Amino acid sequence: MFGKEKRPINYSITISACLLQLSFLFLWIRKFIGLQTIHNEGFERFERFATFVNVSYFVLLIPLLLIFAWYGVKKILVQDQFFILKIVFVFVYLGALIGILILGQPIFEILYYGFAP
Repeated sequence: MFGKEKRPINYSITISACLLQLSFLFLWIRKFIGLQTIHNEGFERFERFATFVNVSYFVLLIPLLLIFAWYGVKKILVQDQFFILKIVFVFVYLGALIGILILGQPIFEILYYGFAP
């Protein structure tokens, strides 16, 4: 069903996701250091940092899950099975990835803050 893809396309998708994650890691560390070094800023600064952590989860995980979805669906559709079975399995696989995205967010927050009260 899919034609043969060239390796540079696969590498460019993976490299772009890695660069995105590294850039957010840099911003994360910079915001965290800024949060630790500035005193008497009030609760608003911590609230902005918490919002940044929540948003960064989705920005970091969505490209990774898109890569997993692309390669996973491609591998599923190549299998020598019934067409309807492949389609059902694709929907189950994509549903599982969306479940990981949704259910992983509270786990990410808990692990990021280290079970802090």
